[in-house]
Amino acid sequence: MATVLPTSTKAAKQALYTQRVEADESIPPNQTLYIKNLNDRVKLDVLKGDLQDLFSKYGTILDIVAMSSFWRKGQAWIIYNDIESAKKAMEELQGHMYHGHAMHINFALEKSDLISKADGTFKEREKGPKKPRAIKEREEKQRLLFKEMQRDFITGNLDGMAHAIPHQDGVSQFNPETAKALAAAQARAAELALASKRAIQSAKGANAQRRGGFSAPVIPNRTLFVESLPEGVTTNDVISLFCRMPGYIEARVIPARKVAFVDFDNDMNSGYAMQTLQGQTINGTMISISYAKH
Repeated sequence: MATVLPTSTKAAKQALYTQRVEADESIPPNQTLYIKNLNDRVKLDVLKGDLQDLFSKYGTILDIVAMSSFWRKGQAWIIYNDIESAKKAMEELQGHMYHGHAMHINFALEKSDLISKADGTFKEREKGPKKPRAIKEREEKQRLLFKEMQRDFITGNLDGMAHAIPHQDGVSQFNPETAKALAAAQARAAELALASKRAIQSAKGANAQRRGGFSAPVIPNRTLFVESLPEGVTTNDVISLFCRMPGYIEARVIPARKVAFVDFDNDMNSGYAMQTLQGQTINGTMISISYAKH
């Protein structure tokens, strides 16, 4: 019997990519446009060339910045000679479809290096890849929430967990069921973290065996590399195994090499999937799973 594709997951993902988003009106207009939700599978030189052709219709472009690093791929910055050109381009191209993705365009939060050097306000930036501000803020909120939950859970003071729950109109939203849910969430997070740690150790051991005892550093990431797939394997075969794992996004299979790449929404979920499915079989053949190299 044919394997059924998880159409709901694919449909939700496609809807996210094609959704039109209006610009953030709280950001003051400036010469630099920030574009996100770009298709990160387009090669960098092709992307820059396409953006040049598309955005140069609205004014003189001083520079286009796009990178392939983990935190910067799928984004670009267009620096115009004047603010009016940037305004017009954003109005005309907001939601423009590019390789199946709707462009999300805003004015940049910070002045570009090119402009700041020209007006004498340039300050040296910290080198190296940086997480987006929204990601860092979200992680910090999660860290503080789990820290408070852990403290209250250990002391047995469930009433204290109400402080970690938002209030509306000055009325606490705390109730025992919510406290239980929060405790369960903490336990689930601990379980995933432990599974991820075990998966890293498992991958290190597998690498050591393949390399005669010398293990290369394993860097956790959201993409898994699946090898030792059976002859004649299909994308549906791989999807049917991995789609039930939390955070699953998609699978890409290379039948000729008998390998596949499976994407998850974060490295914790990919680690959990690797630990859970390591040594499972597809069509009677045992597979091997490790983190993909980036």
